[in-house]
Amino acid sequence: MIPISSNISRLMQILIGDPNQISNSPTTVFNADRVAFLADLSRKLLAHKVARALPDVVSFAYWSRRANLMRLADKYTEDEVLRMGLGLSFHICPANVPINFAFSMAFGLLSGNTCVLRLPSKSTPTLEVMVDVIGSLLKESEYSTLASELMLVRYDRNDEVNRFWMSVADGRIVWGGDTTVDYMRSMPCRPRSREVAFPDRYSIAAVNPSAVLALDKTELQALCLRFFNDMYLMDQAACSSPQLLVWVGDLVEAEEAKARFWPEIERLAKSRYMPQAVQIMDKYVQACRNAVSNDQVISIKRDSNQLYRVQLSGVSERQDECRGYYGTIHEVTFNTLEPLVPMITEKYQTLTYFGLDITQIRAFIVKNRLRGIDRVVPIGKALDMDIVWDGYEIISTLSRYVALDFSHI
Repeated sequence: MIPISSNISRLMQILIGDPNQISNSPTTVFNADRVAFLADLSRKLLAHKVARALPDVVSFAYWSRRANLMRLADKYTEDEVLRMGLGLSFHICPANVPINFAFSMAFGLLSGNTCVLRLPSKSTPTLEVMVDVIGSLLKESEYSTLASELMLVRYDRNDEVNRFWMSVADGRIVWGGDTTVDYMRSMPCRPRSREVAFPDRYSIAAVNPSAVLALDKTELQALCLRFFNDMYLMDQAACSSPQLLVWVGDLVEAEEAKARFWPEIERLAKSRYMPQAVQIMDKYVQACRNAVSNDQVISIKRDSNQLYRVQLSGVSERQDECRGYYGTIHEVTFNTLEPLVPMITEKYQTLTYFGLDITQIRAFIVKNRLRGIDRVVPIGKALDMDIVWDGYEIISTLSRYVALDFSHI
């Protein structure tokens, strides 16, 4: 057990778990009881009336289905391979994408670790339903052992509490901006502890205009719905949501493709997305700042409050500072991907694509020895979380390989 002083306990709001029982004893990766717990959580969420109305919760529920978990487990469950967790994992969870706490919890449990997760201070429908369903599931007798292996807490920013958890954690998972990551790294930690950090990232989409022009109406609507989901479902707060759309091809064809593509995106946005008044104002102010501060801005096309398109003549080495939210996209046209090379730093996470050959994208990354772009996925999969994220293979990072020699002397 981890001894937690009464002073530390008093500073935390315990949502789930018992601070007097939390353990740092690891188990095997993809432990059968943990897989069963997550699979049952998936089942309960998909049957929950409120949860079914929350797209991010549904996304997690589908990811944590037993069939998917067993598919992921295949590479870790060979007879002659033993992987164990590190011990206690401590998670600083993000406020901008609330459902990521559930993925973080799943990563910690599947890695064979016990988990203490600090949830965002501000509650949301996603957090409320997840905490409620997780809490009810843990009351079932078959999951009683998880009472000492999982704890969800809230507390205001507090150096004393953070230092305590960082000092006892064998693995730490930090979601947040660069400032948050630097702050947590400044605290003493165990000599053999490991870290998975998810700091600020920037993501882009690349589209071949001729491929868009070749689509029939039904195919175009399907593509636009996938792009809409990538762009709007998380208000573009997710690091993997596209901030820049690069049309890769002929300039004339790009303009023709835009004339087909954007009206359908706007139609979807008007019917499915309604930003709040404060979001509309923030969006407008940010667009004005872009127009004033960025010499690459040609114009800003604002057809409605749902969609702003910032037209660029080119990209700069500081393109990752040109961000938008609530339906704001930067847009540029190049003949090839090569003009992107100077701007791609370690800040770049996801490249979604349509109409491009992934083998060519792979060659582009290798040839130019890019420090950034950790994911290349088709448009529509920007928000699909998995155990490989931000360039980490998370299960391997948060577990240890026990070498077993079966030879006989």
